[in-house]
Amino acid sequence: MELLTKNRSVLASTKQYAFKLCAIALFWLLSIGCLFSLPRVAYPAASLILPGSGEMLLGSTTRGATLMGVDILAIYAFLQTNNEIDRQRQNYMDYAELFAGVPNGMPRSQYQAIQDYVSSDYYNDIQEMMARNYYLIYNYEPAEFDAYMIRNTYTGIEAWQWDTQEHWNTYKNMRVRHQRTKMSHNFALGIMLLNRCVSAIDSAILSRDKDSGGALYFSPIENEGLMLNYQLKF
Repeated sequence: MELLTKNRSVLASTKQYAFKLCAIALFWLLSIGCLFSLPRVAYPAASLILPGSGEMLLGSTTRGATLMGVDILAIYAFLQTNNEIDRQRQNYMDYAELFAGVPNGMPRSQYQAIQDYVSSDYYNDIQEMMARNYYLIYNYEPAEFDAYMIRNTYTGIEAWQWDTQEHWNTYKNMRVRHQRTKMSHNFALGIMLLNRCVSAIDSAILSRDKDSGGALYFSPIENEGLMLNYQLKF
């Protein structure tokens, strides 16, 4: 039964990934079809939809192809890391269930506590010590103390205990890889947004100053990254 549930989960994740991929492909086809009917003033808007399209229609094919290629890579990375995030999350939940006795599908905050503390008993002791100092020593509020303990401790089926230090360390590494994948996912999204902004600005400048020789380009800065430049020839 457990294997069937996991297989259904993997199948659902695969279907979700395929749906997203088809949606992106359809979006691209519709965008390309619409671009050739856009008026000149709409090139920046076209670049917001499909980076590089405004430049290509204005004759800057190399620059447009570069921006479009960056967008393709960013979209691929975004979709790939999105699928990887789901797979890694399921993996560390299965691992915690197997070696720490945590039921699958617990809140994400608990999986962070499982990473930081070897057992729920130790975690609960820390919470009790802090709550006792605040609610019973500094402020004598027994009812608030009890309410805090109910909200912030893990008991019953929520309890855990890592069987070995090695398994605990492996779980920590799985969680770290998961966090790095999420960062890469967000980075890919940031690249997609930045690429659209750069392309829109570039298309606006090209459409306005094409005859005056205006140019937008990047130049490297030693040990600091890239600088965005605009050159206007008189």
